[in-house]
Amino acid sequence: MSNAYKNLLKNPTAIKHPNGYYNINRTHLYVKFQPQDSIQYNKIINDTILAVSDEPFEYEVISEGSVYLDPRTIDSTFTAYYSVVPINYTIPTNVPYTIIDNLHFTKEDEIRDSPSTTEEQILDFYEDLNTEALKISDNLEEDEKFEHTYFLNDPSEKLTYDDLKRLGLKVKDVQINYELEPNELDNIQESRLFGRRRKWNPCGRITVREDVLNQNIGVAGARVKVRKWGWLVIRKAYTNNNGDFQTSSTRTKRVKYAVYFRNSDKRFKVKAGTIFWDARHRGHRKYKRKCWYQDFNNTGVRSHFYALVHNAAYDYYSRAVNTFGLKKPNQSWLRISAKFNNTIGQSNHLDINPNGQIPFIPLLSFYSEIRVGRKSQGTYAGSDRIYGTVVHEMTHASHYRLDRNFFANWPSCERIGPMAESWAEGAETILTNDRYNQLSNNYVSTQAQNNANLFNAGLTNHNDRLQTLTIADIDEYTPIVVDLIDNLNQNTPGFWSGVQPIDNVSGYTLSQIQSALNISRGIDGWKKRIMNINGNDDAAINELFNQYMYNICD
Repeated sequence: MSNAYKNLLKNPTAIKHPNGYYNINRTHLYVKFQPQDSIQYNKIINDTILAVSDEPFEYEVISEGSVYLDPRTIDSTFTAYYSVVPINYTIPTNVPYTIIDNLHFTKEDEIRDSPSTTEEQILDFYEDLNTEALKISDNLEEDEKFEHTYFLNDPSEKLTYDDLKRLGLKVKDVQINYELEPNELDNIQESRLFGRRRKWNPCGRITVREDVLNQNIGVAGARVKVRKWGWLVIRKAYTNNNGDFQTSSTRTKRVKYAVYFRNSDKRFKVKAGTIFWDARHRGHRKYKRKCWYQDFNNTGVRSHFYALVHNAAYDYYSRAVNTFGLKKPNQSWLRISAKFNNTIGQSNHLDINPNGQIPFIPLLSFYSEIRVGRKSQGTYAGSDRIYGTVVHEMTHASHYRLDRNFFANWPSCERIGPMAESWAEGAETILTNDRYNQLSNNYVSTQAQNNANLFNAGLTNHNDRLQTLTIADIDEYTPIVVDLIDNLNQNTPGFWSGVQPIDNVSGYTLSQIQSALNISRGIDGWKKRIMNINGNDDAAINELFNQYMYNICD
């Protein structure tokens, strides 16, 4: 910026600051933090002014959703975090940090909406200063190079960018003609003079491909950050249900966008495989007063996966729990670790572990409460299965909120294993099918698309495969919750080969089953509370439980 200012002073066509002098001082600092423990980590992560990034701002994104790994921190527990802070900000002294560089940003947005003549001149000066800084650092984009004329010594030369290329000259080695000619109008008939001063609203739309439906839908409730020149956060917004967003206005011309897969009400945030990296997508290019339209279409990239996990969690909180009367998880910033290369079946909620104990609380700082994989048998699982897995694990989290003592221990079989998993499996099945049948009248689950037997039998919804299981095949992930709700008796002759459980129960709701699950400590207790909801079905409910829950416990 200092060199750019010196160049403007020597350029007879450049706008000069009305004060006759402009101080290129430090307005911001570029800082690198290296936390050593969870206390230091939480301090910088939760600081809204720091707005830390786990990538250096000069790092160029190579692929969508890529994760930057600092080679100097690979062997440490924590990665490095980067921030651009105002010069008067008090940097936390109890977190190791390094000041990488001093920065100077012009202050367009401090000028009022109806600028005076002097303020207009300042805005024009800022524009020329920023353009010159991009020019000498060889960062002007191609379209901008064509917008200007150039000269070596005499401004009247007015060489075009094509002239420079023909002469073998580079833009950074010549001078820009900054004079604004009245007849130079842009496509919407606004003068360049007005265009460089005007305010605008960063905006856009973010969508993700629902491959099971072959359609794109909005990424809802995600956080968008707008960074000046790709560095300083100047505006923020959240997407609506269609994926649209718009921030407050700014005069900053050049911005970069990024979307963070987290919810506005501090309900959840998606992590990039570990709690130390946020799941987010940084735009590849700078936008000059243009909206950002980002479609995550490719099922083979991380951003697509993160967007699907985010949409599932957001839909659970914002729609499903209210529709079905379910309990919401109570964690603030419930962390969902989206593991791109893991098997979808390896997801788990950490409140349930193989030993049946609630994890030691301090350890939760180092683990995500929910883990979700992307693959099934080594390949991409499908968008509805990812949704279902997120819902399954969030149902465990809500169950934990409903009745924390339920998870204290697992005695033997008269316990929580089959109950917890059957409940989560049932909620997953009902909520997934409700979601996708609302999105499309022609929904056919990924499972049915990949299994001709299911498709031909008309079992085209998510988890319909559970209705084909024989009594001998059923494990702790039983369809008993669905059987309490639906009108299907899978034991009907000719329905499927083998011996399926007899299901003569129907008419219950998820909310009723959840209420019966509350404070139940064993299978008998859960069954009796279900019977108390509707005393007319005792024999049929006994029959259902005998085939499912007690069969597993033997």
